[in-house]
Amino acid sequence: MKHWLIAALCLASGPALAWTETKDFRGLHVYEASGEGVALSVVCDPDGAMIPPENHLMMTVQGENYSGDYQLKSSERSFEGQIQNGTLVSTDGDPWNEVIAVLRSGSEIGLSINGMSYALNTDQPFPVECGSSTE
Repeated sequence: MKHWLIAALCLASGPALAWTETKDFRGLHVYEASGEGVALSVVCDPDGAMIPPENHLMMTVQGENYSGDYQLKSSERSFEGQIQNGTLVSTDGDPWNEVIAVLRSGSEIGLSINGMSYALNTDQPFPVECGSSTE
């Protein structure tokens, strides 16, 4: 009975897919969304804790940092790029701007890696510009 109740609660609650925000002691804002074996974390440095300010996208697939080609897609935009050791840094310029533009353009984000597709429904578009020069 105890195991059945735990299983029922897990099914009822479903995965937490919305962007969650935490702030660390340096003033970095960390936004996370995950689902279906994939997790995205966006670290924003709005107050310049790092010199120069750096923002990061971190991507894990099945709990491992991903390196290689990927495609991020919303209903409005898409971007194809490469990521190394699970991290893309805002100092990469245009790729950073494009990634943030995709994340800000919709709440249903598709991620394609090595012929596999993952879906993230974040309930709302990414809430901040995070050092990008998006429209």
